[in-house]
Amino acid sequence: MAQPDFFIKYLPMKISLTSVEKAVLPEYLGSALRGAIGQALYSDITAFNYIYNNRSLSGNKQDIVNPYMIIPPAMHKTPYQAGEDLSFYMILLGDAIQYAPSVVDALGSLENFKLGASRYPFILKKIFHSLDQRVIWQSGLFYETAVQSAVVPYRCLSNIKQLTINIQTPLRIRRSGMLLESIDFPTIIRNIIHRIEAITQRYGGWVNTTEAVRIQTLASEIPVTQSHLALKQMSRYSNRLGEKMDFGGLLGSIRCEGVLTSFVPWLYAAQILHIGRNTTFGMGKIEVEFI
Repeated sequence: MAQPDFFIKYLPMKISLTSVEKAVLPEYLGSALRGAIGQALYSDITAFNYIYNNRSLSGNKQDIVNPYMIIPPAMHKTPYQAGEDLSFYMILLGDAIQYAPSVVDALGSLENFKLGASRYPFILKKIFHSLDQRVIWQSGLFYETAVQSAVVPYRCLSNIKQLTINIQTPLRIRRSGMLLESIDFPTIIRNIIHRIEAITQRYGGWVNTTEAVRIQTLASEIPVTQSHLALKQMSRYSNRLGEKMDFGGLLGSIRCEGVLTSFVPWLYAAQILHIGRNTTFGMGKIEVEFI
């Protein structure tokens, strides 16, 4: 087995809610779910600051990586009928896992999740570990022994000569302040590496910087042979700024060909960690097919 070139711990939780009444919600729920969880977590200011408030505590520097991700259900699912379940994922990264009990306690104490502009009520049904399938919270009971961290897999495959990257939630990458409307392979690899480096530097773990530099150099030799991308226009309302913000990004797929074996572990990790901007909202989710 190959020696890993990076190490990151994570805790993947699947959270199931039940709609109290018919709810007509936005097409993409990443922002709404993030807001509801943040409001609940504010009751524990230490956990809130560590998980949610990194930019403010870092002098409002741009591009401060957050130690969590909220991955909403598939787009286009609306409305939710009374009694229907809404499930999504929350991932805690690195040292943020220590605050998992605070997150679970905050969510369990909510009488209702209020989602959407009309504040439709949802009740918490269950939280469980999405890898171990162990229940973490159900019917008011917290099973703390189920809170076990996993390691982002370092997965290797041999003789990979072609791959397809499917972008499943809008991918936002800016260059010189402009949102990219097309993307090449070096940009994807560079974003994966920068994300892994940022997470490990701030929240624990490590990365082989020599290998990271090497594969970025190799990536410059890999062409995109097919591209089927389109810019998905979306917006979200920012309570902090009091205005709507652009939330669009690229959806679709690209195909690349060449000597691709070295990139497999990094691309595999990116399927868990996502890439680009606004990953805390579940943006930049990819799925890769290797040939």
